[in-house]
Amino acid sequence: MLVQQQLIQHMPFVLRTEQELKRLGEWWQRVTLVGKISSLQVAKTLLDEMDSTQQRFQKLQQRLVDSLAQEKTRKLNLELGGRAQVAIDILIRNLFERTADVGFLATDRDIRAFLQHPEATDSDRAAIIERLQAYTEKYSVYDDIIVLNASGQLCVHLDPNNPVTNIRDPLINQLLSSIDTPYLEVFRPSDLQPLKRSAHIFAARITEADDPNSRVLGILCLCFRFDDEMQSIFSQLAENDALIAIIDNHNHVIASSNETRLPFAEHIKTAPQGQLDLSIYKDKEYLIRTALTTGYQDYTGLPWKGHVMLPLETAFKNEESLALQESTSEKYLDSALDEALAKADKGGLAEISQAASNVTTNLTLAVLNGQILSAREEAHEFMPVLTEIRSIGQKTRDVFDRSIHTLQQTVRDTLLSDARFQAALAVDIMDRNLYERANDVRWWALTHIFRQNLASPKDTLEKRPQLEAILSYINDLYTVYTNLLLFDLKGRIVAVSHSAEAQLVGTLLPPEMPVSRALKIEDPQRYVVSDFSPNPLYVNQHTYVYMTAVHALNSRQTVGGMAIVFDSTPQFHAMLKDALPHDESGTVTPGAFGLFVERSGRIVASTHADLGIGEQLTIDIDFAKLKNGQRAGQLITFNGQCYALGAAMSNGYREYKTTNDYKNDIVGLIFIPA
Repeated sequence: MLVQQQLIQHMPFVLRTEQELKRLGEWWQRVTLVGKISSLQVAKTLLDEMDSTQQRFQKLQQRLVDSLAQEKTRKLNLELGGRAQVAIDILIRNLFERTADVGFLATDRDIRAFLQHPEATDSDRAAIIERLQAYTEKYSVYDDIIVLNASGQLCVHLDPNNPVTNIRDPLINQLLSSIDTPYLEVFRPSDLQPLKRSAHIFAARITEADDPNSRVLGILCLCFRFDDEMQSIFSQLAENDALIAIIDNHNHVIASSNETRLPFAEHIKTAPQGQLDLSIYKDKEYLIRTALTTGYQDYTGLPWKGHVMLPLETAFKNEESLALQESTSEKYLDSALDEALAKADKGGLAEISQAASNVTTNLTLAVLNGQILSAREEAHEFMPVLTEIRSIGQKTRDVFDRSIHTLQQTVRDTLLSDARFQAALAVDIMDRNLYERANDVRWWALTHIFRQNLASPKDTLEKRPQLEAILSYINDLYTVYTNLLLFDLKGRIVAVSHSAEAQLVGTLLPPEMPVSRALKIEDPQRYVVSDFSPNPLYVNQHTYVYMTAVHALNSRQTVGGMAIVFDSTPQFHAMLKDALPHDESGTVTPGAFGLFVERSGRIVASTHADLGIGEQLTIDIDFAKLKNGQRAGQLITFNGQCYALGAAMSNGYREYKTTNDYKNDIVGLIFIPA
């Protein structure tokens, strides 16, 4: 409440309403006083009635001003809170994938073999660098990969511009001293990346075998492109002169959307969880909002927070136009939307509007009674007073109506803006997630033992337990798949990651799968994806299957292929749910729902119980006209309910769907009850 009271003075629309009502009230008092002086013979009860009516209007006036300010503060709180939440949660989703990456790459056969021969030649080092480069070509989120031996000494690393030499980083001892720590994530200055103000590193032990108790050969460090990733996130969130930051547990800035205004390492004030607050930073007032991550699949990362700072001077920069609109506009909302917004108001502004109407009606009756009484008493001089009081009452009511309607239009515009933003968030989360799927299948297809055994079909049956053990290990790390499969040149499945689906071994992949296209791939950077359709590999539910060729060890000769079955139903549902609007407690806005649809309108995912995957969505919006990355919004009526609908067309992420690697336009749709 304190923040709201402090903000009112910065809300021109609210101040204008308050001032106009105050002027009308003062004029009412003067007119009433004139009536009392000039018409003593008129019944005192009539003038008392006028005073009482004015007092009721004055009480309503305060309620109106408080409601206008409260609504604007609430919307600002939700908007800034949403951006702070998205900033930290999208980052955490990305970093969750890194925890699996480091665990898998630390078991790479080539890296293990390299470390088992301490007298490595230049040729050996060149070969392992080529191996690491092949990895970062697929996972472009890393700018260096560092391999240390069991003594913590540098063996090889990828980035030639990283002058890493003598290493004393404590993460080495931390990892070597505890086998209970599968990986370590650090963000701080490190001699592993001495040119960086803070290195973001995921590190894991490299052991002789998959058994964590086996002999330690060395340490693998994946160096995440933190600054690069944060600018990608900030570019979608920073609007209206707002500053967005990620801050550590000591409230120091570790990433900023504008380092000129909010530098790295700056110590700043944070807002209480779920609350809007005011802060003075560099002699300037800001509205601030801070958010803890909600985590992703039990991963919450380092103790970081999302933080948004909006200059108070620009927080209500559209208020002047609203104030002008309030005083001049005769364009009210259509009745259907007006009614919908009134219902959404839960009795606040709608109740004030009704009370103002009742007071005006009573005033009209009182004025009519006064005119009759004045005529009877021949108090003709009182007639103009009554007429003016009635006029003031009507003008007061008009101010109420215009203010409420203008605010409802603001609510409408805010709803549409929120819906567009949430829709863009949903489809961005989808693109980021599926980017990882495209990376995974291409990298796993480079696994040494897969390439070696598929090149020798006679050995494949004998080696099946070993192949499936590796597939199972990978699947345990990357839980977004229901199955990982290897297949031969005929499209026959030779190994699966899930023993429960062992019956698939020896059978052909379903004919609707792009098997022949996958087997024709010569470039290890390429992959193919099945259509989103019912698939026998996914109990005949709709999903995507990512596929690529497996090549021989020393050539581009195709020896088989790999397919990974994405667990689309729960994964897409979770993405949509995360993108839906939430209140301060994290509860989804009642009645809100989200969809992923193809350009044709076919539903890919849904949080609405009555809109099933694979069904056709029919609404009044032309998806074909949406360009990649474009957002749109409109008010629609769907199933008898008025909604603010936000739509956003997918735009890809990094190399995914941006380099002619894959074409699959998906529209994110968010429906928010109006």
